[in-house]
This record gives sequence, structure tokens and C-alpha cells, in this order.
Amino acid sequence: MKKLLLFLFLFISFSQIDYAQISVGAIGNLNNSNISGDAPSKVKYTGRTALGGGLIVEYKITDEVYISLQPMLLPKGTTISYDLPSYEEERDSAVAKLTYYTIPLMVKVFANKTVFVTSGFDIGFLQSANSELSNIDKEKDISKNFKSTDISFNFGVGLTFKISFLNLFIEGRYSQGLFNTSNFPKENEYNIPTEFKNTGIQVLFGAMYDF
Repeated sequence: MKKLLLFLFLFISFSQIDYAQISVGAIGNLNNSNISGDAPSKVKYTGRTALGGGLIVEYKITDEVYISLQPMLLPKGTTISYDLPSYEEERDSAVAKLTYYTIPLMVKVFANKTVFVTSGFDIGFLQSANSELSNIDKEKDISKNFKSTDISFNFGVGLTFKISFLNLFIEGRYSQGLFNTSNFPKENEYNIPTEFKNTGIQVLFGAMYDF
């Protein structure tokens, strides 16, 4: 949270902008994340869903175009399912839980007062990475097996509407990692491939106040 507040302060302090054009608020993010890349033999990545959140700062360039900065904590990861001969379907056997501090910088273009499309990039800094086996409560730290930064391209469509003094919004977004995030050695105990990228389908929601 200290990083989020510091980034927000620096953004406002050093930008030569008209503060009447700024909106500030809170944002939540329900992220269904997964890993794209080659899975080990008889293994399937089936995704992980978790909730994140943070702050949002928007600057109005024109009535139709906005720049949006959205620093947040964002969970990522995947569920690992094994194809076992004794079962007809894959069995969820492990979950990789990753948490990033991400800083998306997006451009929003409004088709009208309600509907907008948005795209941009975000850089993520790995805060934690843990694995959890099914039926075993203890988690194992696997942060050394993932690179410390991750850069993604984002694209989304959303709706916004005003209630009293707040601008409420909801957005669907697709996120695709651009670089390999694996730091696994070629020979590892999990037999995990050494190249994969984070992906995600997100539902964002929140409220903003216009200054």
C-alpha cells in the first residue's frame, strides 16, 4: 500500500496538468489467470481465479480520450492438473499462487458517454510465489523459479455511469504477457518447461471522484 500511495503522489506532483481534469478512485480486479506455454507430459494448466485491487488515477485529454494509471496488487498463477490413469478426467493436484505489484498504463477511448474501449501495457513486480499441493495445507515458496518482473499488453471494453458524485465503472479485460517469466532450470524436480507467459481474463470494477 505504501508503494501505491507513493506512486500516486509522484504522478500528481510531477505532472504538469490541469488538476480539474483528474479523477481518482479505487479499483477491484477479479482475475482468471493462467500460464501459456508447453506443459509437462500428462499435465494441463487450468487457471486460477483470485481478487486483487488498488488505486486508479485518470487524466482527461479530450471528452473522448483519457489516460488511466492503475497501480494495484494483482494475483496470478495457475492450477496444475494431472492426467492419472485411474481417473477419467484430469485431477487438480497443485496450485501456483503468484502475487504481483502491477502498474498498468492505459488509454481509454469513449464511443459515447457510457461505452469505452481501452488498451495499454503494464509492468508487474513479483511480490510472492507459492505452490500448494491438494489436501496439504502447507505452502512452499517458489519465488526463485519466477523472474522478478513481467510486462503485459492489455485490451478491454467497459461501461461507466454516474451515481451522485461518483463515476462507477465495470470493464472486461484480456491480458497477455510478452516475455518469458520462467526462471526454472532446464532440469528441475517439477519437470516444468523453462518457457511460459502469464495470461489473464479480468473483470475490473470501481468508483472514481472528479476533482
